[in-house]
Amino acid sequence: MTATLTWQPFRLTLRFPFAAAHGEISSREGLLVRLHLPSGPSGLGEASPLPSFGGGSAEEAAAALAELARQGRGLSVEQMWQADWDLRGFAPGSAAAARCGLETALADLMARRARLPLFSWLARQSGRDVPPPPREIPVNAVIDATGPAAAAEQARDLACGGFTTFKVKITAGVDAAFARIEAVRGVLGPGPVLRIDANGAWASEEAALAALERLAALDLALCEQPLAPGAGLERLAAVARLSPIPVAVDEGCRSLTDLEAIIRSRAAGTVVLKPMVTGLREALRMLHLAGESGLATIVTTTFDSGVGTALAAHMAGLLPDPMPACGLATLQHVTRDIVSGVPPLTRGLMTITGEPGLGLVVDELALSEVAIGPVREAAL
Repeated sequence: MTATLTWQPFRLTLRFPFAAAHGEISSREGLLVRLHLPSGPSGLGEASPLPSFGGGSAEEAAAALAELARQGRGLSVEQMWQADWDLRGFAPGSAAAARCGLETALADLMARRARLPLFSWLARQSGRDVPPPPREIPVNAVIDATGPAAAAEQARDLACGGFTTFKVKITAGVDAAFARIEAVRGVLGPGPVLRIDANGAWASEEAALAALERLAALDLALCEQPLAPGAGLERLAAVARLSPIPVAVDEGCRSLTDLEAIIRSRAAGTVVLKPMVTGLREALRMLHLAGESGLATIVTTTFDSGVGTALAAHMAGLLPDPMPACGLATLQHVTRDIVSGVPPLTRGLMTITGEPGLGLVVDELALSEVAIGPVREAAL
């Protein structure tokens, strides 16, 4: 096949630093991936490892993309989509992001050729039955303001914007967490869905359970990752069995192997799926297994550009109805994006139209202003 794979590094600045238990994010570095054929549509992808979450770097992901291009040389687009890539020697975060970038570009290209939105094309590939476009995805808002008054004001603004599901980022201090969540609940009232994301903040199951028992008075629908992945699934399962708040796994669910272990140990009833952390094809396998096993799935971004955000939205479009609110409201934190056509977010709903593929167009001027290196390319 005569084709060219290109990638260019960029850095997106966040409007404000975003704090979580695994580190503060003030900018996102990644790679815009493009797959060009001699004629017909091209495909877009993104490879943006989140070092504080999954390890790796944009620089290493670029090297991994070069290796993928080497392994894919001479293969057709369809053969590359089915390929089993070997990226041993690369950090897991870099390898997964590189696979995500290439696989998204391949899927985007093939969906464009088929004149199908990406989620519809992915549904055909995986044998899933999904409604036709337009597809509305419920989206949760994120509350990260640190003080109770600021958190309440943020919640009020988001509720006025139409959100009905909210996630509060918390750390290990239970008193501070309770005060912030109580302030948020006081503003929202009893109707809206309120979740918390601990990002593995508590060091033991005893500490986690004590915190969750106290926080349960605030009518919480879910707690993501009460224990760090290093605590082990047995301890997380013990928390899930006794917690008055349902538990979800986030940081501990980065591969099909992780998901299989979660299912065996009954560590949670919900899993959080991040395509940038798993790769696209791995995410599809995980989505299928979670559904078969009766686990709910929430799809989220990792503060990606519009390319990764659109991918996550299309992945969420594969979820069965009624679907949980997904973590897609992150693009608003970026000062400038590099594409247009991202599914619009209005009053807590992100709407995927019938545009083929991801439905995106690169903003070349914006890309030139946030690029931090030259375009690299490899022949396929």
